[in-house]
Amino acid sequence: MKSRIVQIVRWDAPQPQREKSVCSAHGARTCTRDLVADVFLRDAGSSRIHWTVCQHWLDHEPDVAAHEAS
Repeated sequence: MKSRIVQIVRWDAPQPQREKSVCSAHGARTCTRDLVADVFLRDAGSSRIHWTVCQHWLDHEPDVAAHEAS
């Protein structure tokens, strides 16, 4: 099921990942980058999915550019 971005809230300052706050896109084992934004997604099964993400995800996820261009 493909999710689509409905909102991106960029933080004023990056925050380190912590035990209960990890990069939703990559997971704690593969991502050690600071978190920089809340991303809200929607798909057919849920109207609001919340992710916290690193800058790398924002820079490399093609749907981010499409969302910000709309």
